[in-house]
This record gives sequence, C-alpha cells and structure tokens, in this order.
Amino acid sequence: MKIGASTILHRDRRLDRDLFREFQEAGIESLELTDYHPDFDYDELGAFADLRSAIVDLSLHLNSLHIHLEIFNDYDLATLDDEQREKTLTAYRQAVDVMDALGGGILVTHHIQIPEPDDARHTEKRAAYIRNLGAVARYAAPKTVSFAVENTPRGYTRDPSRLVELIADLNESNVGVVIDTGHRNILGDPVEALRIAGHHLMTLHLHDNHGEEDEHLLPGRADIDWDGVVGALDEIGYSGVFMYELNRSEDLTEIRSNAEQLLGSFTDC
Repeated sequence: MKIGASTILHRDRRLDRDLFREFQEAGIESLELTDYHPDFDYDELGAFADLRSAIVDLSLHLNSLHIHLEIFNDYDLATLDDEQREKTLTAYRQAVDVMDALGGGILVTHHIQIPEPDDARHTEKRAAYIRNLGAVARYAAPKTVSFAVENTPRGYTRDPSRLVELIADLNESNVGVVIDTGHRNILGDPVEALRIAGHHLMTLHLHDNHGEEDEHLLPGRADIDWDGVVGALDEIGYSGVFMYELNRSEDLTEIRSNAEQLLGSFTDC
C-alpha cells in the first residue's frame, strides 16, 4: 500500500517541483493536490502538464486532486436552475481536464447541496445531483479520471450510508467514496464508516481529532481507534493509497514512520 499525503499542509506555498521534492524526501510515495494553493488556476492547463512532469521525474504517484469549486462560486451539482446547472457542469468538466493534464486520477469533492429528507426539495435536488454528477462522470471516464465523494462533519453527507446510497443509485464505475476519518469521528465511528463504504471506498483522508473539532492531527494524537481503522481496511479489501490529510507542515516528516507503525500487520502492505 502506498503511503500518501495531501499538499494541504503546505497550502500557503505554490505547487512546484521543490514542494514535491520535500514530500519525496520525507518518504511520501503518493500525493493529493488541493486547489487551495496560491496561483492555482483551472484555466492554465499547461501549468498542470508541467506539474505532471515534475511528479513523474521524482517518481511520485499522483493519487488525487481535492477540488473546492462550490466554496467561492455559485456552483451546485444539485441545482434545479438550468443556467446554474450549465455553469456548474462547465466548471466540473474543467476540473476533469486539469486532472487529465496531470495524468489522470481521482477528483475528491464534498460539496453536496442536498437538503435533509424532510425538506420539500429533497427528492428533486437529490435526483438532480445524481443526474449532474453522472454527466460529469461520463465526461471524465475516457480521460481515466474518477470522482470520490467525501463525508463531511455536517449536512447531508455527514452519514456515510447516504454516500453509499448515492453512489449505488448513480451506478457509474468511476465514482466512489472517500472516508475522512476526522470528519466521521465528530459524529460517529470511523471504523464503521469504512465498513459501510466497503467496495465503494476509492481513497482516504486520514487524520485524528478528539471528537469535537476538525483538528487534522497526526493519527495517534487523539481519540480514533487506528487499529480498528486498519483492521476495517483489511476487512473490506481496500487497495488504494493510505492518504494523510494533515494541517501542520511540521508533521510531514513524521508521516512515513506513523504509517509504517499503523500498517505493520496489513496484509497487502
């Protein structure tokens, strides 16, 4: 199993060869990029081809790109408005093109504006989300780009069973689930969340907390049952990247040893 880390712990720096080399020298094998970095521009496909070259030259594996298209824009994959739908689909297709320029991989997203089941708009917006993500997924499939939908600490996607039901109803082979252990620990049991995700689990966001705030701590520094997490991954036959998502840049050099300790008995390690 490859040991991975999100570049979010250096979100204040530009994505470039020097940054990737620091991850490589820390023993990281696989990367998740994020669009939080300075000068990240979805319009500059040439820049992403250059990043791909740097990643390949350093013998790193690119697992994923965490996209946040709906934070600062009027996008909504669950929209019922035709104009907003077209703007949203255009933006998501552009993200697919960026991932394609990077060499393919997983686009991670957690912006799902589906209201609760008791809301009058729930059925329509849930259906719209499935229809719209399906359209983007079909655009992405020939480019070897996948989507992983993430559980959140609030809102509709706080319940991992809802994610699995969405993915099952969508029924696209390049759409799956990412379980964020810290998000789930605020509301429930990350170990059980992994079991619920089962074969739909495409990638991970691994970090720890004390069950109250999204602290993004190195595993073992708070309350999560990491033996249980690794056991659940083994139980469901997970074969993806052991991907860390931490906040503190100084933790980068500790990820490798932390992962080796946690994964000591994993059957596929």
